[in-house]
Amino acid sequence: MDQEESQSSLQSSLIPSSDQNGLECGDHRWLSEITIELKKQMQLAGPLVLVSFLQYSLQMISVIFVGHLDELSLASSSMAASFAGVTGFSFMLGMGSALETFCGQAYGAKQYHMLGVHMQRAMLVLALSSIPIAILWAYTGKIFTFFRPRSRNFITCRDIFSVVDP
Repeated sequence: MDQEESQSSLQSSLIPSSDQNGLECGDHRWLSEITIELKKQMQLAGPLVLVSFLQYSLQMISVIFVGHLDELSLASSSMAASFAGVTGFSFMLGMGSALETFCGQAYGAKQYHMLGVHMQRAMLVLALSSIPIAILWAYTGKIFTFFRPRSRNFITCRDIFSVVDP
């Protein structure tokens, strides 16, 4: 009997027809269900979208203010922000987002004690991986001058990046 039920569920359509749920295409009940689902999704994803937008706008506002100075400052600050984003921020964010996966799996498996273990391990790995990034950022000025020793853009970018480097 279980085999017959599993085969019938595999062969059933994904979109319910009017005889299964009593909903027809002309019926407006499906519109209210979509609206309810959209509200739920916005409650869950809305704060995440807002945070991502605000983080992006922070960098954008900084570039807008620097753009009012002159063209060289704009190009140099954009290059410094891009270099910092590629070498450090994106790398650390990618490694940190792996923690979400581990914690989600531990929570789903009801292994609540592993949440703290994963958090401590992630903090240790992120701290250790930030050391090479800090060394790279400390020598960014020399790296920029190696590629273009007399370029005003790289010299200004080096000066700007020395402020970004903690």
